[in-house]
Amino acid sequence: MIHSAQAKEDDVQPSSGASKEAIAVYQNAGKAFALIEEHRTPPDPKAYALWYAYAAGEDARVVERVDQLLKNETILSDYDIDCIYQELLLPDTGQAATQSIGGAIEKEIESVLGIIEQSVSTNVTYQASLNEVETRLPDASSGGGLASLVSRLVSDNRRMIDTTKELSQGLSDSQKQLATLHQELEEVRNQCMRDPLTAIANRRAFDDRLEEEISHAFASGGKLCLAMADIDHFKMVNDSFGHQTGDSVLKMFAQCIKGNIKGHDMVARIGGEEFGIILPQTDVVSAYNLLVAIKSELKASEVPVEGDPTRIASVTASFGVARLEAGMTMRGLIEQADKYLYEAKKAGRDKVKAQGL
Repeated sequence: MIHSAQAKEDDVQPSSGASKEAIAVYQNAGKAFALIEEHRTPPDPKAYALWYAYAAGEDARVVERVDQLLKNETILSDYDIDCIYQELLLPDTGQAATQSIGGAIEKEIESVLGIIEQSVSTNVTYQASLNEVETRLPDASSGGGLASLVSRLVSDNRRMIDTTKELSQGLSDSQKQLATLHQELEEVRNQCMRDPLTAIANRRAFDDRLEEEISHAFASGGKLCLAMADIDHFKMVNDSFGHQTGDSVLKMFAQCIKGNIKGHDMVARIGGEEFGIILPQTDVVSAYNLLVAIKSELKASEVPVEGDPTRIASVTASFGVARLEAGMTMRGLIEQADKYLYEAKKAGRDKVKAQGL
C-alpha cells in the first residue's frame, strides 16, 4: 500500500554497487509509484507500465500524450490508460510479422539462387560433354564408334532437357511464392499504418506523412495546413452509454472527416478521441471553411446506442488549425495546431479556431 508519493519513491533504492542502468531503473520505478499516487491511478500493470515509461522519458510520444491529457484533467481514466498502453506500450506485433515474412522471403531467395547455381553447374557439365564429343568425333571412323558418340549425345541431351524442366518448374514455384510473400508483407505494413477501430491512418502513418509533406512544402514553396480535432465530452459518452457506443462515435467522426477531404489530404486517429488532418496545398481560410463544414455535418448526425432505441444526437468536436511557416518543425506545427484546438475548447467547444482568423 502506498502511503505517500515521496515515501514510496524513497523506498525504491538500489543496492550499493549497482550499475548506472540499475540505478536508473530503481529511480524511475520510484517516480512511477509516486505518479500513481499523485494522479490517483489504480496500481495495475498497465498503469505502472504507462507511468514508468512516462518517468523514463525515453518515448517522446508517451510523454506528449500524457502531458496533453493532464492539461485538462489531473486523473487519467482507465480508458485513457488502456488507449496509450494498447497504442504505444504493447510489443509491436506488426514488426514481428514483418520480420517473419522477411525471413521467409530470404529463404525463398536462397532457394532461387540454389536453383540458378544448379542450372549453371548442369550447363557446364553438358558443355563439357559436348566438347568431348566434338573432340572424339573425327576419330570415330567406325560405325560403332560414331553410334556410341551419338547415343551418348542423345542421352546427355535428354538428361539436360529433363533437368531444365525441373529447374524451370522450381523457378516458377519460387516466383509465385515470392509474389505471395511480398503481398503478405505489404498487407502487414498497411495494417501497421492503420487504426484498427476506425480503419483510417494511425499515429505512425500520420507522423510519416506529415514529415514527408513538410519536406515537400519547403522544397516546392507550397502551402500546408494541419488541423487537430477532438470530440467534445467524449468521456461522458463512454461513461453514459458504454465503450461500444463510444467506438461508434469515433467511427462516425472518422468517416465524416474522410468523406469531406480529398486528393492528398489525410486524416489519422492520433489517439483516444483526437484526430489529425493533413491538408497539403491548402491555405488557412480554405482549411477553416472545410472544418466548419465537417463540424456542422457531425453535429447533424446521430449515433445509435448499443441495445437501446436511444440515438445520440448533437455530437460536437473542436478544431484547431495551423499553417506551416518558414523554419517550422513538425513538432512546432503540431504544437501550434494543438494551441488553437485548446483555444476552441476554452471558447466553449464546438468551435474552429485557426491561425489569423
